[in-house]
Amino acid sequence: MLSVYKYTFFLKFLTPATFPVYKGSVLRGAVITNFKNIVCINKKEKNCNSCFASESCVYKKIFEPVDKSNIPLPFILEPPYDKKKEYKKGERFEFNLLLIGKTSVYFPYFVIAVKRMENIGIGMKSRGKFILEKIKNSKRVIYTCRDEKLLEFLQPARIKRGKTADTLTLNFISPARIKIGGKLINNLPFSLLMKVLFRRISTLKKYYEDTNQDNIKWQEILKDAFFIKTISSNLKWYDWARYSLRQKTLMKLGGFVGKITYQGNFKKFLPFIRLGETIHIGKNTSFGLGKYVVEFSL
Repeated sequence: MLSVYKYTFFLKFLTPATFPVYKGSVLRGAVITNFKNIVCINKKEKNCNSCFASESCVYKKIFEPVDKSNIPLPFILEPPYDKKKEYKKGERFEFNLLLIGKTSVYFPYFVIAVKRMENIGIGMKSRGKFILEKIKNSKRVIYTCRDEKLLEFLQPARIKRGKTADTLTLNFISPARIKIGGKLINNLPFSLLMKVLFRRISTLKKYYEDTNQDNIKWQEILKDAFFIKTISSNLKWYDWARYSLRQKTLMKLGGFVGKITYQGNFKKFLPFIRLGETIHIGKNTSFGLGKYVVEFSL
């Protein structure tokens, strides 16, 4: 359906580090900045679209596609979703990087970017220097700090299947930002969930897979989504903001979190819901937003 590659980075802090409550923005900013620094061959040009090398630039392909507003970025950075802000020397920090489709071939660039961050540090006011101890691709260790050699890294993530039930709960553990008609919503009927998921999956497949062939009959499947009912919801709005150095402005990135429970026959929808559990949903997923966990009531 869609190939996704998951990499888990294991860091050990050598000096103390401070983060905001939501660590995704700091993590993303650090990775992007260092990625650009290692691949950019024309640092005098501030606008990537005006650069003579834009058509062949790895940075632009991943982080600044031509129509960024309508094309989802092909990567997701999942920070620790706890509220821990202070890390002491010797404490460990884990995060996931998910790459979509053919973007996975650029994974070594991400490794070099994170390695570059070791001595620069990561964090907010107090940047913590660290050592990249190891990296896992799925459950297999593909890099350790002992030999600093990157092994085969193209093992796709296993998307959960599992048994279904009549009742299904989605637990949104990071803010989901879903816009309908230009406005952010704070409720998620099942038909809308599937519509948004289908659009995200099909768009990622179109731009980042080697084949554009799509044999899934989205509209036919979507018709049955209207028979699935919402039986409970405690979704609530969570506001947070980040300062964008590139845009030099404060960006508000609020979204809904919490649980919503549906009832019905999920058999034909479950593969897509499980995939969404991995690739997130809504806007700003590259920060780690729109992460949900599937829970079943037997």
